[in-house]
Amino acid sequence: MESSGLKQFLKAVGNPVFSINTICVGLDGVCRGLVTKPDDLTISWDVKKPKVTAIISRNFVLRASLVFVEEALVEYFGYLNSCSNLPDKIQSAVKPENGKGAAGTVKQLAELVTDIPAYWTPMEVLLVRWRNKVVHNKATPFEGDLEDILLENSLIITEAHAGIDISQTLKNYKTDKITLKDFSTLIAVTIKYVRHLDATLNPELLTSEDLFVQLQHKGLLKTYRQVVGVNGEDVQWRKFKGFMESNFYKLPVNHIEHLFKKRFEVLKHI
Repeated sequence: MESSGLKQFLKAVGNPVFSINTICVGLDGVCRGLVTKPDDLTISWDVKKPKVTAIISRNFVLRASLVFVEEALVEYFGYLNSCSNLPDKIQSAVKPENGKGAAGTVKQLAELVTDIPAYWTPMEVLLVRWRNKVVHNKATPFEGDLEDILLENSLIITEAHAGIDISQTLKNYKTDKITLKDFSTLIAVTIKYVRHLDATLNPELLTSEDLFVQLQHKGLLKTYRQVVGVNGEDVQWRKFKGFMESNFYKLPVNHIEHLFKKRFEVLKHI
């Protein structure tokens, strides 16, 4: 059964993928000289080299889209952090304050979650590193041991992902020239990776009883009582939502709404 966190992740990555496909179709028209700027479109666009322009634009779009995919992965880690039924070591690995970043979380989970194919972890780290190159606009080395794993599994990757040459992908990373095949492979692996985590860990979000335990552990019971004790349901909702978002990282709004309906049940345990 898919968790709400997985559903949120799939929705988040589905939007940029569809948009990228649409943009690539349009850019193919630019490349072939089949697309011209409409007279009523008030932008500056005078293309003298359509093919070069299309290649540069597609590279820009793909690089930017890496950010969306990586953020969706980080949000899923945040979802796991909000699930009360996971082992302590998993909880520790996905905590945003662990100081290791998304790549560190991926590496740590590789030691804790069973049956992750050998090349998935390096691919997820590559996604994070490539995103960091885009955002920070500076060289971000990719770990040599992880690169070795990818090269050792090159035939498996080629067979599983539409004939991609992973050695070329690694060269593209170093020159920061991502291709559509590179991006498609990264996102395909990421979706499989998150699905595997979800199926293996079977994460469950907080119940009202779990919320009490978490509030007690965090030393927030007094503050919580004040939040739900304000007058007016609308004011309570604003206070409750802000409190939950501040203290329970990336908890989905629909689950905050669910807990809000049971907010007074928590007080019975105090």
